[in-house]
Amino acid sequence: MKNNFPDRYVLDAYAVLCYLGDEAGADQVAILLAKAKEESILLYLTWMNLGEVFYRTYRKHGSVEAEKVVSTIKKWPLELLPGDESLTLEASKVKALHQLSYADAFAIGAALKYNAAVVTGDPEIKAASAKIGFPLFWLEHKLPS
Repeated sequence: MKNNFPDRYVLDAYAVLCYLGDEAGADQVAILLAKAKEESILLYLTWMNLGEVFYRTYRKHGSVEAEKVVSTIKKWPLELLPGDESLTLEASKVKALHQLSYADAFAIGAALKYNAAVVTGDPEIKAASAKIGFPLFWLEHKLPS
């Protein structure tokens, strides 16, 4: 551990949307982004979770804003993880055994694969964490649906 932080984190869509919307908890995500920029931690985001951010932004603000958000996130100090065979099968196992969205299963699958904490405020991921045992970096805010 460095400065009381684990070395690796996976952002889920909840965390990204919280940060982009400057919601409560955005400051916690900002700290992680700063630490990733300093290269003191590794930060991940799956393309599946970025897709969720895209469609939610598209629904609320339109296609131009959704494209801007993807462009912005691609510049963040993180690794975008493709849904390759290994990650897809890990996420599919998680989805088969737990009540949560497929995108959430990808964030959890990435955390399991990369030995990372999931950054979220999503209660479904929290419930899965209690059963599976992966670490959470909990954001204290519920985003509106």
